[in-house]
Amino acid sequence: MSIAAPGRAAYVSLLGTTTLGTLASTLMSAPINDIGADLGAAPSQMVLAVSAFTVAMVAVAPVAGWACTRIGATRFLVLSLVLMVLAQVAAASATGLAGLVAARAVQGVACSGIPPAIHQGLLHFWPEMRRRSMAAWASAIGVGQAVGPPAGGLVSDAVGWRGLFLVYALVCAAGLLCLLRFVPAVPAVQQPVEVGGTAQLVAGAGLLVVGMTWAGQGGAPGPSAALVGAGLALLGWALRPRRPRGHLLGRGVLRDPAYLVSTAAAAAGMAAMGITLVSVPLYLGRDVGLTAGAIGAVTAAVAVGMVLFAPVAARVARRVGAGTTLAGGLVALVVVPLAVATLEGVATGPGVVLPLAALLLLLGCAIATVQSMAAVVLLGSVGASSGLATGVHNTGRFTGLATGYAWVAVVYSAGSPALVHTGTAVAAAATLVLAAAARARLPQSVTSGGVGRASSESAST
Repeated sequence: MSIAAPGRAAYVSLLGTTTLGTLASTLMSAPINDIGADLGAAPSQMVLAVSAFTVAMVAVAPVAGWACTRIGATRFLVLSLVLMVLAQVAAASATGLAGLVAARAVQGVACSGIPPAIHQGLLHFWPEMRRRSMAAWASAIGVGQAVGPPAGGLVSDAVGWRGLFLVYALVCAAGLLCLLRFVPAVPAVQQPVEVGGTAQLVAGAGLLVVGMTWAGQGGAPGPSAALVGAGLALLGWALRPRRPRGHLLGRGVLRDPAYLVSTAAAAAGMAAMGITLVSVPLYLGRDVGLTAGAIGAVTAAVAVGMVLFAPVAARVARRVGAGTTLAGGLVALVVVPLAVATLEGVATGPGVVLPLAALLLLLGCAIATVQSMAAVVLLGSVGASSGLATGVHNTGRFTGLATGYAWVAVVYSAGSPALVHTGTAVAAAATLVLAAAARARLPQSVTSGGVGRASSESAST
């Protein structure tokens, strides 16, 4: 039985908030050149406006995870959307690059806690539907990926890039009203937080992603490596097993195979998305000669696959278990990127478009499977009850995306599609090995399926 389960409007409102968060990161990709020309910023400088969102989101994720537990998931989402509305208005009002970068960073802060808050809300109201709700969550991400770039381009053409930010502010305000109207409060949980250790987490995550972003923008290897090294050192110190007040994330979290597998899988899935959505458009534009509109149509196949296949993954998981379904998704994340690399390496001209779109559709199916099942595995872990632990999990997720961006920027100039897409395959293969090694220690709720559980979830809808 659900715990005080509200109606379908609440379910849609929570998933819609996920889509809003994804839209925030993708809306400005289409008009980015127009924005740069208006603000007098070079293309390399405009990358800062894109990366500022990711850097802020990664750095703040640990604190955001704790905060959404501490004040309640629904209240946290309301505050996030209020901040998002203000940040969109600030972006629309920017008179220079610095103002836009600052506004984008605030948008990243607003989005940093949306995933754990959505997870908490869905699990609280519909605990017996965790596989189905996590699949719907993955589909909501896919919707944001699919709609963001074309919608951003159309709205920007109609009302200008400043109008784009203002229109999105109105959309966020509408989402805010839906949350207030339809979603009951999720009870807050009083969780203490160690300020010093949490500050180390935030600083370490920030330095890590700044270092990777700097490398991705062609920065000198020395400073990039120093930033990454300093970030890893701070993260390691904050998460060290023995602390005067006990482990920062709670006892046993970093020894829990479910937590480790879910975090690694989430990072691998986001790295696959980052690598694909940056490298494939570069290939289609430079080597195939497609227009921006055609490139958007081809790469939308990834998002279409995510939207369509996530419910299928949930049904498969009810039969064979989330762990087995996750493993299948990881296998696909190894095989499909290598197929994409092979195709890009041997095919030229417009004839590559249809087979590439088909492979990207399969890749979207794999990403949806990995993302949704990683969330299911996380909910069965020791860290699921700790807001800080879920925040660190999402730091890993977002860092995977930043790593994917940086990987493409560093290796694409080598001119080898195999090298670019091997990054996705290696990340997925490493996670698959980790999952296989940990399988015997995963909880039964992760490894088991069964018709009984499927019937329970079906009856709930």
